[in-house]
Amino acid sequence: MSILHPDENKGNYYRELWTKYVGRGQQTYTPSQIVVDKAQGVYLWTIDGRKLTDFTSGVLVSNLGYAHPKFETKFKEYYKQLPRNTYNMITPVQVEASKRLIESFGYSKAQKILWAASGSEGIQKAMWSALHRYPKRHIIVATRHGFHGKKGLAADVTGDTSPNPNVRWISFPMGEGYEQDFYEKELNQLWDTHKEKIALLITEPYLGAKGSYHPPKWYHQLLQHWCNEHDIPFIFDEVQSCFGRTGNMYAFQTYGVEPDLVVLGKGMASGEPASAVVGREDLIESLDYGEASDTFSGGSSACCAVCATMDVFEEDKIVEHVKKTQGKLQDILMKLKQEFPFIIDVRGEGFVYGVDCITAEIANKCVLEAYYGTGKEGIHFLGPLAKKVIRVSPPLIINEEELDHAYQLLVSAWKRI
Repeated sequence: MSILHPDENKGNYYRELWTKYVGRGQQTYTPSQIVVDKAQGVYLWTIDGRKLTDFTSGVLVSNLGYAHPKFETKFKEYYKQLPRNTYNMITPVQVEASKRLIESFGYSKAQKILWAASGSEGIQKAMWSALHRYPKRHIIVATRHGFHGKKGLAADVTGDTSPNPNVRWISFPMGEGYEQDFYEKELNQLWDTHKEKIALLITEPYLGAKGSYHPPKWYHQLLQHWCNEHDIPFIFDEVQSCFGRTGNMYAFQTYGVEPDLVVLGKGMASGEPASAVVGREDLIESLDYGEASDTFSGGSSACCAVCATMDVFEEDKIVEHVKKTQGKLQDILMKLKQEFPFIIDVRGEGFVYGVDCITAEIANKCVLEAYYGTGKEGIHFLGPLAKKVIRVSPPLIINEEELDHAYQLLVSAWKRI
């Protein structure tokens, strides 16, 4: 059944055609199912003329907003007349993008890169690297409730159960109040049981899909110390957190760790399909010719987009802007929590937060009423995470005036709930 809205004849026309031709599994559920006509800066315009402040960044992809003039200019300059597909060929921009990403890490373990076209593919290549480096090890350790993808090994380490008999789980802080020794005990029990059979440990900086749970810094530092002590590759899944989202260029900087492999994605290419694994040479070079190749990984368009994105980040000081503005975002979310009793918690950092509502029904109403807004203007959210948590992740270029205006729109909309 199509999602339809009053007085949206054009949008409803396309929604019905979409439902007719495209399987519902193509998308996650969002109550508004917006039909976009154009996008610019931090705004989306629907085909029926509603102006929406985007609080999604296209699921953490469009960190520079939409149609960023400097990005678009630089992207074209890099692209020139390069082939769109670069399978088994090399272009200078691919070398430049690889070099710049590695150097941007600023620590000695960042030595080589593998490219991929999506986050889950990047996760698989990182895990393959560790498994190939230590072929006699078969145990995979993952933190519970993470989301690493829906395919292959990435799916095996997503959630808290796995069809893969080699996966073992450890706890991730979700506000239970456990002290550090609780997690140390779990890790030590794993080592006592499996010892040299452990091939890798994979985690996210924060639990996004589970509802935005952000751990204390000592947690990831504990994981890294344990991995270093036992020569276990420590894999950091930064698919959704890289390029400024947590208030630093990379989340490993926010949490004070230096992982063996870091998986990048989403925001690194401003909308072009791209992800990458950066880390230790001995791990990445454990994959022989063809073992990490695929048709679209690290193509010229992706690498042009990465270089253009990095240029804008450097020239416009995007990370500095996030550091300056993140307090305003936190303030307006806390004000909303104080104003509306159906908001039970606000969790996050930088430019990524979760607004935890009392029920799934209320959370969906919040998304829908924000979309309706004043009629002419509204706010765009995705469908709630973990049933009742609304993710707030605006483009990193949003300014304080735009945030204040978004707050007023949300107050007006949510008073109807």
